[in-house]
Amino acid sequence: MGERTKKKNGEKTIISPPTGISQSGRSIYIISQLHGIPEENIRIDLEKKQLIISASKPDAMVMRKISVPEGSRISKKKFHNGILEIILEMPL
Repeated sequence: MGERTKKKNGEKTIISPPTGISQSGRSIYIISQLHGIPEENIRIDLEKKQLIISASKPDAMVMRKISVPEGSRISKKKFHNGILEIILEMPL
């Protein structure tokens, strides 16, 4: 699926899903492959300079952290057939 990092002490494996990032004007386009994860299990958090996409599976934690300009906001998000699409608007 993506990069895997095994945690110590029997904790869940952390998987970083394949993610594409592009920019056009003031928009940042993010496409992340989250196959096999129900939409209701996906969490999207936007904190100051970081967008965090996360989800929990029985045997693993899926997480991707993406640096973004401070003041960015989510203008659109869509999940279809295991693909998460997010459009962020950067501040003026």
